[in-house]
Amino acid sequence: MISHIFYQTDIPRYLRKTGLFKQALTKGLKKFARQNIEVNVIFVDEKEILRINKEFLDHHYVTDVISFNHERPPFETEEPWAFGDIFVCYQVARKNAKNFNHTFLQEMMMYVTHGALHLSGMDDHDPKDRAEMDRQAEKIIKGLL
Repeated sequence: MISHIFYQTDIPRYLRKTGLFKQALTKGLKKFARQNIEVNVIFVDEKEILRINKEFLDHHYVTDVISFNHERPPFETEEPWAFGDIFVCYQVARKNAKNFNHTFLQEMMMYVTHGALHLSGMDDHDPKDRAEMDRQAEKIIKGLL
């Protein structure tokens, strides 16, 4: 797996834990992390996450994380293929960290892991599934911090 972490918003240097984010991404992707894939995590501000929500999901509100799963190419290739993009809103993480009694870093890792779990096939459309995703994400993060 090839992973990239992009900081497209002002995030303090002490929170730019690229290695930890990549580890959370790998653990969240599970079996897919061993495939020849490429995943991007992009930290953005509220304005950008709102733009993405409007343009691609027809949602007119700010969210914490959005993940896009790309389809496998229709041909065999030795080159990595784009598997997914995860957009994380740093400002929402900063606000929600207080609400959930997390550090900023824990909340940011929660969103990276949550996005990775979505890319690996998990869903959170009902409360039971959401609780399971949160449990899996918390377990991954606890193992890394």
